[in-house]
Formats: sequence, C-alpha cells, structure tokens
Amino acid sequence: MNSLISEGLDELGYENDPLIIDKLEIYLATLKKWNKVYNLTAINEDSEIIVKHFLDSLSVNRYIQNSGRILDVGTGAGFPGLILALFNSEKSFVLVDGVSKKISFLQEMIGKLNLKNVIAVHTKVEQYNVAEQFDIIISRAFADIKKMTKLTSHLIKDGGKFIAMKGPDVMSELDDISLPFVHHDITVPFLEGTRKIIEIKNS
Repeated sequence: MNSLISEGLDELGYENDPLIIDKLEIYLATLKKWNKVYNLTAINEDSEIIVKHFLDSLSVNRYIQNSGRILDVGTGAGFPGLILALFNSEKSFVLVDGVSKKISFLQEMIGKLNLKNVIAVHTKVEQYNVAEQFDIIISRAFADIKKMTKLTSHLIKDGGKFIAMKGPDVMSELDDISLPFVHHDITVPFLEGTRKIIEIKNS
C-alpha cells in the first residue's frame, strides 16, 4: 500500500516524506485492528481507507493554510483532523466526537504517531467550551451545514471559517445559509466523481 499512498500524495502535490508515509501506514494498520472489534468505520479495505479517508482528508489541506487553530467536529476515526495535523505540525488541532471508543482510538493514534499538535475530546460539541475560539471549524460527516454552523457558533472566532466537506449533492443544504459562502469542486486521487468544499465565513 506504500505505493498507493506515495502516488496519491504525489498527485496532490506533496513530497513523499518517508516519515509521513510510515506514520500513515501505522495509522492504516491500527485502524484495521481496532475496526475488527469496534467498527470505527464501514470501510475496511486498505486501498479504500487510503483513498476515501486519507487522501480525501488531505484534499482540504489547502483551505486551512491561513489559520492556526482548527476544530474538527464529528471527527470519527480522525478524518480529516488527524490527517491534517500530521501534515501541519505548526497548527493546533482539536478533534471532537461524541462516541467514546472513537476518542480512545484517536488518543492511541496521537501517542503512536507522536503528534504534539492535536488533542481528542469526548463531548457533544454543543456542550464544548474553550477559552480561545477557533480560526476554522471543519467537518466531513457531522451534520448538514445549517446544523453544523448552529451547534458550533459559540466556538468560532469573528471572521473565522466553517469548512464542510461534502458530496456533489450538497447545494440544497445551502438554501437556508445566511452567512456568506463559496464552494469549490475538488478531485481526490483514485476517487471517481467530484467532492465539494464549502467555505462559510463567520462575519
């Protein structure tokens, strides 16, 4: 699977850092091991995990670059937050999920990958409070966009951004959004069809 990871990173424009590839392979092996007991994700095949989780998560990386503090809501098994933390050591990430087994998995991964820029928190996001609000709140599979922005509005800075990673049928979700937004079509290596990134400004 090393070659599929390498090819995917190359297609997304990243150098093939052996340390990063090693960590992705550790992530893959650990996720599969936990999945047998805890069913963290419905995707079990190596190639599908790499494409639909790893590369899909990394495809949003360019949209978080002008930020320092990022919250991943409904992170599940760490997508996209843990992947983004692996590639952005200078940024701070918090991964939130309401399912305790997923947070336990993430805490093990954070230790195994020796990541110092990320923490995993077991809570419902609407009950989560922080001293310093976030530059970006990102979600891949948490809720529809209106619900996501409503439940996390207390956690985002003025002028911050909500980023929703969605499939091509997302546009109907935007009818009720009062905040300004832009959308981008993206392609993920080895994945058929397009994905959409929705950026919503907290103005």
